[in-house]
Amino acid sequence: MAGHRNIGSAQSQSFSKAERLNSKKLMDELFNKGSSFVLYPFRVYWMKHEQPVPSKVQVLISVPKKNFPLAVDRNRIKRLMREAYRKNKFLIIDSMNGNEKNLAVAFLFTGKNLSPQNLTPNPSLKQRGMATQKKSSVKNLPQYKLVEEKMIEALNQLSKNSLK
Repeated sequence: MAGHRNIGSAQSQSFSKAERLNSKKLMDELFNKGSSFVLYPFRVYWMKHEQPVPSKVQVLISVPKKNFPLAVDRNRIKRLMREAYRKNKFLIIDSMNGNEKNLAVAFLFTGKNLSPQNLTPNPSLKQRGMATQKKSSVKNLPQYKLVEEKMIEALNQLSKNSLK
């Protein structure tokens, strides 16, 4: 079937609560002792650990308020990141199957301004005269295609790093 991705051994494409990184202790350890790399527009923190958790790979997704002051913009970007991870998580999960350790990962969206061809301004707000406001959700946000491409690159790099 054209365009169909091989998702490995009949894995679910859901993003369950068990796969989300919720432990404050594990988050602190991840940011303080974990490794990281930058793949614009993401900064990825990762760490192998042996703590008992419900899923082999746990993920945290964050968009800083400093770069996107409006919650609607942050939420949109987080939604795009979650969807890109959900569809492509098999890239990292398959590489962790034979490993007895667990993996904690944090994806931070560090991008501020992205190239014009990858942006989607909202013309309906401009028509209403709201485009002149200083802080507006007209701010150019990334398209899903860009986020997914970068997420795939990040997951591939992460799977190489986590196998070491």
